[in-house]
Amino acid sequence: MINNLPANTVERLSLYRRALLNYPVEKKPHIHSHQLAHLLKINPAHVRRDLMLIGFTGDIHKGYYIPDMIEEIGKAIDCTRTVKIAFIGIGDLGRTVAEYFNNENTKIKIAATFRLSEEPEHQFSDVKCYNISRIKDVIKKENIELVVIAVPPDFAETISKTLVQAGVKGILNFTSVHLQVPKDVYVENYDMINKLEKLAYFTHKDNCPTE
Repeated sequence: MINNLPANTVERLSLYRRALLNYPVEKKPHIHSHQLAHLLKINPAHVRRDLMLIGFTGDIHKGYYIPDMIEEIGKAIDCTRTVKIAFIGIGDLGRTVAEYFNNENTKIKIAATFRLSEEPEHQFSDVKCYNISRIKDVIKKENIELVVIAVPPDFAETISKTLVQAGVKGILNFTSVHLQVPKDVYVENYDMINKLEKLAYFTHKDNCPTE
């Protein structure tokens, strides 16, 4: 893992890897920065700069060799050991995420899911599902470091405090609540309401009647 990479670079490197894992490598083993940028609708300069930051270069004529790029991205952003995560209230979205993290190209492993109500023993992919009341004990027992929460706003703050007490080091927050956590706990906020309102604005700003 490379320390001190910019946050935006880490996000884009993750996007590059996911895009390339679904790329027809058998037919096209190389890709140029402008081609990858076109796939992801970003600036080609970002692609070149991000890959330069991890020390990965391509052939001026052929472009970047995709299998090597996937490997180098993994070396740059993945921990050398397995990092366990848990989902709280994530629902069916968790299945899609679990399918991705069950492949060999990541060091992240989904260790548990939690629900506010009683659920079947396994919610998906043979990952055990627990009632929220067991969260602290399970997180400590399984040594879970990262948690994704998608719960009603009224529960978010209380759950975040429990997670911190249990030793969680990172939270992906799908609620609209800005969590108050210690400085050594990293929180990544994804406000879905904010994203939907932004999406609605940009899709209708040119054809919505004005008052």
